[in-house]
Amino acid sequence: MSGSHTTPSQEFLASIQPTVLVGGKSTRFGRDKLREPIECDGELLVQRPISALRAVFGQRVKLVGQCHPSMVSMADGVIVDDYPGSGPMGGVLSALRRWGGPIFVLAGDMPAFDAHSVREIAALAEIDREATVVVARSDRIHPCAGIYTQAAIGELYTRLASGDFRLGDMLLSGNTRTVPIVPCRLVNLNRQYEFFEWSRSESARISTGANATLQNRDSELR
Repeated sequence: MSGSHTTPSQEFLASIQPTVLVGGKSTRFGRDKLREPIECDGELLVQRPISALRAVFGQRVKLVGQCHPSMVSMADGVIVDDYPGSGPMGGVLSALRRWGGPIFVLAGDMPAFDAHSVREIAALAEIDREATVVVARSDRIHPCAGIYTQAAIGELYTRLASGDFRLGDMLLSGNTRTVPIVPCRLVNLNRQYEFFEWSRSESARISTGANATLQNRDSELR
């Protein structure tokens, strides 16, 4: 099911707890990737998804999972992951149990996800209240970018108990709705070369935009 361009209501947004998953070990990266500074502005990688969620939900974004102490002050609280070692699935279940309502989940290593994409997902979730999960989609489902409702708890418990931590597989078999999101917004940075390539391209994009703005101003002054 595709997304809607309807703006979600403030009442519905208030019912959702926005969260950023930060409990990963960054094994493929080789060090804590969430604390890597982005070349163009010096922000840490984890600050981008926090900012995207704050732009929609306000300053009530919580981190989920164990993270470096320096990251705690960048968000608005921390939710303990009650199922460490189970990947994103454990973090999602922990946040659902703590909040008691729907949660918006965003991975800490998704720096290009923006407020518009957050609103698109929230808008569909408000319209389709029967959906258990509403997540982003490109050529595949992105389980760490979307809304999970309390109705997902039972299946999450069952899969965790069986040792099946594949969150994406759960969404393929459940009552899931998807929202098409531009692929460049869904970049997920797992390795150092991916991060540095993206960081350089982001700097180039911003520089090109700034130069175009200056050129337009120069033209207007002539």
